[in-house]
Amino acid sequence: MISVLLVFLLFAVLQVAAVLYVRSVVASAAADGARYGANADVDPAAGGARASTLIGRGLGTGVARRLPCEGDQVIDEASGLVTAEVRCQGRIRSVFVPIGALVDIKVSGQSLKDAP
Repeated sequence: MISVLLVFLLFAVLQVAAVLYVRSVVASAAADGARYGANADVDPAAGGARASTLIGRGLGTGVARRLPCEGDQVIDEASGLVTAEVRCQGRIRSVFVPIGALVDIKVSGQSLKDAP
């Protein structure tokens, strides 16, 4: 009985660790993609492609396909400044229940757009 509980606890800890790791890598890729898209001579949409490439390098191409990223130019409501924003959203498989259980991941990164 105790061993079942310990195995359940082990898988729960592994799931939390996996989600936090994936979220950290995706957030870093989104921030880097936003910085890339904020360059003066780069289209902000290219930041989404850059973030997807970085996710593919860090987590594998399968995860990159399940977490697509898109870049866009956004005007900040509070300051009125133009920013490049990259949003990554998707689902990853659960470690504990591999069939049918998915965990939602949604992150974004922003950077001020450089003037041409």
